[in-house]
Amino acid sequence: MTLRTRFLLLLALRWLATGLLLPVSLLLPLERGLTVAEVGLAMAAQGVVVLLCEVPSGALTDAWGRRPVFVASGVVAIAGYCVAFTAQSVLAFALAWAVLGLFRALDSGPLEAWFVDAEHARGAADEVPRGLAAAGGVISASLAAGALICAGLLRVSPWSAEATLAMPYLVAMGIVVVQIVCAWRLMDSVARSARPSGAAWRASLVSGVRVAFGRHLRLLSASMVLVGLGVAALELFMPVRLTEFSAGASSAASRLGVVSSAAWGLAALGAAITTRLLNSVGPAVLTPTLFVVEGLGLVAMAAATGVGILVAGYWLCYLVHTSSGAMYNSLVHRRVDDAQRGTALSVASMAFLGAGAAGGVGLGALGEATSASWALATGACFMIAAAVLVVAAVRRPQR
Repeated sequence: MTLRTRFLLLLALRWLATGLLLPVSLLLPLERGLTVAEVGLAMAAQGVVVLLCEVPSGALTDAWGRRPVFVASGVVAIAGYCVAFTAQSVLAFALAWAVLGLFRALDSGPLEAWFVDAEHARGAADEVPRGLAAAGGVISASLAAGALICAGLLRVSPWSAEATLAMPYLVAMGIVVVQIVCAWRLMDSVARSARPSGAAWRASLVSGVRVAFGRHLRLLSASMVLVGLGVAALELFMPVRLTEFSAGASSAASRLGVVSSAAWGLAALGAAITTRLLNSVGPAVLTPTLFVVEGLGLVAMAAATGVGILVAGYWLCYLVHTSSGAMYNSLVHRRVDDAQRGTALSVASMAFLGAGAAGGVGLGALGEATSASWALATGACFMIAAAVLVVAAVRRPQR
């Protein structure tokens, strides 16, 4: 099995579980009595944990190795899903999102860093952007498959709305178990196997933070903060707006499963198109362009007066969603060495997830005070501003 095949297979398993939970992760707490503002507040726990753990976990990836950290992230994901499955209050859901914040911190860098390291080791660094673009397609397809499976489970479930919305968490746990087993086997031949060292971890942390917050990555990190705010609007208010045009939360969840599945299918198509465009247009041009397109999708969702325009805007966002992330990461990889790669990716993830959690609180309050449409329009402004920062960043020397 080739390196790229192993990488893409592990990605598929990783994101299939997430796809299963896309249609229900926000609707389950709403069904259990939380308000939109309370959901945003509970989600903020994830951001706090990410801010505290993201960069240290990236340094652990650089010092300890890619495989053990990736496996540990799967174990933590299972724990988070268990807590969410049983949660009934704001505090319980906050705990679930906090555990999942640790999962996201551990998961943000090791698998991709493992792949990029291996490509560099065999002298194929120029293939990294194409590999990451292909990864975007696999991620999108896996999310689409997971969302479609979830929609099917919701539609045939004989249980109450609350039990139905919780059921995908059990399936996701089983998928993560398979992911852990596969990672332990497939990453073995190229992953590092050194024992963890406190001195090595501290050295990686200091070196990685110096690079990640240095002048070559500062603007890129700031742009990812703005992207996190924009995506927070997309994720938080699509279910809310869809519920406005649906009979209830369970009906909206079923419809969102189908819509999300198609959206991630379009994201896979967008990744394939991006891979072809790389032959003539580089990541420096594609990244800000894709951010602008996602902002336009948010504008359409904000202005929607019916399901058709709402879904069209949502699909436009997802057509470019994973491709923009892959192109952004390509810009980061060009500016760091192998020794700081995991930490640099963690900084980007920290900026994205931390801002997303803060956006969940701020935009949730804005949505409650005004409307979901105003919150989505605000998210669109953040995406456009992110594109401007990327344009400024790519004009600076890479090293």
